[in-house]
Amino acid sequence: MAMDWRQAAAFALLVSVASCGGPRTVVENRGPLLASDVATSGVSTFVWVSGGAEIAYVSGGAQLVAVRIADGVRRQLDAATPYFAAGVARSPDESALYFIAYDPSAAVPRFTLREALAHRDVPVGEVTPISPSISPDARRVLYWTAGAVSVLDASGVTFSVPTCTASPVRPVFSPSGDQLLCAGESPVLFTLADGSSRRLPDTDSFAWRALRWNGTGPQAVALLPENVYLTDAASGQRRAVYKPSQGLLNYGLGEAAISEDGRFVAFWETECLHADSIFSCQAGQNEARLMIVEVASGRAKMVASGAHGPGPVVFSDDGALIAYVFQAGYGELHVRAVP
Repeated sequence: MAMDWRQAAAFALLVSVASCGGPRTVVENRGPLLASDVATSGVSTFVWVSGGAEIAYVSGGAQLVAVRIADGVRRQLDAATPYFAAGVARSPDESALYFIAYDPSAAVPRFTLREALAHRDVPVGEVTPISPSISPDARRVLYWTAGAVSVLDASGVTFSVPTCTASPVRPVFSPSGDQLLCAGESPVLFTLADGSSRRLPDTDSFAWRALRWNGTGPQAVALLPENVYLTDAASGQRRAVYKPSQGLLNYGLGEAAISEDGRFVAFWETECLHADSIFSCQAGQNEARLMIVEVASGRAKMVASGAHGPGPVVFSDDGALIAYVFQAGYGELHVRAVP
């Protein structure tokens, strides 16, 4: 991805500051390795399952598996082949786990929406291989078809959702499952029952990298070059929760997360320690640092660091643990306690 002028200026400043302080090396502090074959493509291809005892993910071997946190023991969750570039969606009560499946032997790939726990394809026909979303009560699931977005209700009724996008974050249901928030260049709130929609204030929604919807409304984590913001998506009000003193916020392709209780925000900060030029970094000299900020106090802690590319980040349901990926070929999955 090309740098804009703000990134280029910040990059040049960081290089000059680093050179004044003498040579530095990348700090390799990645944490315990749980799996080294996570298929990643810029989406969260893993979720916490079994009450936080396991993590389910799409493997590089094209399987949907769960790995146990305590000892690394793995089990296959479903026999169907998952599509590596689409994420996994789990309901909060763990009654449903959706992914995009396909037949790799077919001359022309045909993608289906599949529920892993019931080991069945959802009867909606062929779908587009984009990450699904699920309502908190597992009553509704969102999926994509050519040029359209649909929501399937447990009753069999299907709702059509116009002008919804999967970028930069997947759509999120309200706690009741009756409304849907779609981000994109201009965020929109849809009411499924009557098909009405309302445009929300545009607060740099292109930079949103995580969404959470609690009882008071939807919150977004936005990564911009100067700050990490926590945004009230409905009102447009936002506040800065972190300002980098060193490094750049990886906002272009960055991943972020917000804990279920809203107490913590996690994101990646990167810094080039040795540059080839003002626009490029020497191989292995770009340090990625996983940061966690406690929202109430603003206290920031570095949880992990390493030279490989930063990947998806997901808090456990209770906010006690965080899972994250360093991308080195296949993704390396790590888990650490939230400090």
